[in-house]
Amino acid sequence: MTSRILHIDDDPIILDLVKTVFSDDRSIVVVSCLNAHDALEVVEDLHPDIIISDISMPDMGGLELAQNIKQIEAVSNIPIIFLSGRSRDLEIYDSFRKLAAIVLQKPLEPSYLRLKVTQLLSEAAQAAKASKD
Repeated sequence: MTSRILHIDDDPIILDLVKTVFSDDRSIVVVSCLNAHDALEVVEDLHPDIIISDISMPDMGGLELAQNIKQIEAVSNIPIIFLSGRSRDLEIYDSFRKLAAIVLQKPLEPSYLRLKVTQLLSEAAQAAKASKD
């Protein structure tokens, strides 16, 4: 089964980095968007397994994007990984804690991102299996 990641970041270098992190794993497809508006247009049809979003983006930041996604019933339970240069500060805010599965600090440690995504996918698979039983 293929897992889908929707990655949103206004920095093309970070978009490429995340794609590279998962490029050797044929069971994961990364779909990239350069802004939150584009992500909102594709999220429901794509129905990703995980969303990775930058927090600081022009026009609409990661928090507002996540709040909008949580309003779409079909995708409201998708875990979100926020990426930020200020993650230690952001973890204390309830709004980010309620909306995000994880907050990771930039610059990204590729192996840690891969580990966290793998853990989230495993948790989701276990929850799906438990709901079928």
